[in-house]
Parts: sequence; structure tokens; C-alpha cells
Amino acid sequence: MSKIFTRSFRVRWSETNAEGQAGITSYLRYLMETAWDWGAAGGLSLEATHALGHAWIVRETQFSFFRPLRTNDRFDFTIWLIGWRRVRGTRAFEIRLQDGGELVAQGAQQVAVLDIETMRPTSPPARLLDYYLLDDPRPISMERFPRVPPAPETAYVMERWIEARDLDQLDIIDNSVSGAFAEEASARALAAAGWSPAELKAQGLAVSPRRFHILYQTPAVWGDRLEMSTYLLGLEKTGGEWAIVTQRPADGTSISQCVLCWALVDRASGEPRRLPESLSAALQDQVAVTD
Repeated sequence: MSKIFTRSFRVRWSETNAEGQAGITSYLRYLMETAWDWGAAGGLSLEATHALGHAWIVRETQFSFFRPLRTNDRFDFTIWLIGWRRVRGTRAFEIRLQDGGELVAQGAQQVAVLDIETMRPTSPPARLLDYYLLDDPRPISMERFPRVPPAPETAYVMERWIEARDLDQLDIIDNSVSGAFAEEASARALAAAGWSPAELKAQGLAVSPRRFHILYQTPAVWGDRLEMSTYLLGLEKTGGEWAIVTQRPADGTSISQCVLCWALVDRASGEPRRLPESLSAALQDQVAVTD
């Protein structure tokens, strides 16, 4: 197997949203499927990982989106390891359409290995790292996660309970579920400003993600009640940058922080559109004050 691994997909109807496009949740699932198949091809299947007494967890994920994936699009998802330091490493990935090779999205992800009994960081076997490490890997820049200012009093707060269907095989919240929560929180924040998905559709508009960056801090487990505070880090003529901070109010633990850059686009053409004055005015109170 090549150290640069590619898996092919077709976008299914069940993976698209009301605009007929793959949402952030679907991209995270494509990434997860590709990463596990890559591991299995190189001797790191789920069973082999458990036999080593290890667990692989995601610390941080960043996606940049250049064009949407639509129903029945066929694409290649390519992944490779950029580097590894002791107990954690960075892998890069990109998505290209099979027909013409157009770049759809790219990004990077930081992962770590834990001892499954102690849940403390540990190093994987050197032979496995040698198998995956490239001599001269093609880099994809991963921005440092920004300092997120405290939420303003006007932030939109959404509550969610962790259900059994949200868990992965480590009995913690699945990475893709965090993406679903972020998408829902941002949609509800816009709705609270008077622009629900139905209103956007009636105006021939849609919200298109441009960049998604999430920092996982503490795993959530079944039965946890979470609160997501959603507010703006910045607002521009055609879009903005949401901060979505998730906490467990029972003990004040921070679960994750997410930054979601978005643009308002024409629903038919996908071209950027200027924010309506009513929306821009309503969102001004959502912008956090920075130092």
C-alpha cells in the first residue's frame, strides 16, 4: 500500500442537506471512513489498535471548502501523514472530483494515541510510524486555533443531550456529531436573528461554509447535557465567522471550541451575496468584543 492513501466515494442522497449539498457532518464522516481504511490497509485496523492496547483520538480538525459536494458527485479522498512527535501527529487530506480533478476541500487533523487502560498519551510502535511516515510529505498549512473571546450576553445558547446514537466505539461523542451540533447551532443563531432556513429559501439564499476548525478538549459521554454558545468573531459584507463554544454546565467543563466561517450565497448559482441590511443589523449584537 502507498503511504498516500486514497478512497473513492459517491455522495448519497442521505448525505446531503436541504440545498442538495454535503454538510460539514458528511465531510467529517468521509474523513473518518478514509482514515480507518488507511489504517486497516497499513496494519492499524480497529481490532489491531485494540490489541495493542491503544486508542486513536482526534485533537483538532480543520477544513477549508472551495466548492460544494452535491448529490451523486464522485470524488477521491486522499490522506497522508505530515509528521509525528512522540504521542501525536498531523495528517493532511484533500478532496478532488473524479471528473476533472477539481479541488473541493482540503485540511489537516491532529491526532494522538492513548493507552486504552489509563487513557494517558502513549507512543505507537516505531515500525508502524515508519510505515506511514513520508520522507518529504506535501504540507497543508494548519492554522493555530485562535483565541476565542468570552461569549457576549447576546450569544445564542442551544442545549443538547448526548444520546446513545451519538457515541463511537470508545463510548464518547463521535467527531462527526460535533459537526452536526455546530451546523445546527449556527442555523438556530441565524433563525434567532430573523433568518430561519425557510426564510433564507424564500429569499433565494443559502449559507455556505468556507472554513471549519474545531478543537476537541474533553470527551462527552452518554447522558451529558451540553450547552453551545454561538456568537460572531467577525462580520463582513457577505458573511461572518461564528464561534461555537460547547460546555457541560453540570461541572463547567469545556467540551470543544469551534470556528465556522460562512458566506451568504445565491441558492441557485452559489455566488456570494451581500447580507441584507436587516440581517446585518440583527447580527451586530452577536459580535464578541476582543481585547
